[in-house]
Amino acid sequence: MNGTPRPGVSRDPAAVLAALGAVRSPDSGAYASGQPGASAVRCVLCGHAPCDCPPFGTPGYFALADRLHGRTRGGGA
Repeated sequence: MNGTPRPGVSRDPAAVLAALGAVRSPDSGAYASGQPGASAVRCVLCGHAPCDCPPFGTPGYFALADRLHGRTRGGGA
């Protein structure tokens, strides 16, 4: 590879993350510039700082992730 991006391919990390469906905390820019400490950055899922999400892998955690991405889970039979 010669380091030249292909046409239509962004090298902007924020654009790449957005294209992948990633959602960032509204505080991530300030945190990256060194303003607040990590405990002051609001969690993307629960919206609290510090995070108080249910444990990863639990139904409550996945419900928050689904809500964030506008998904619904169908009830299995």
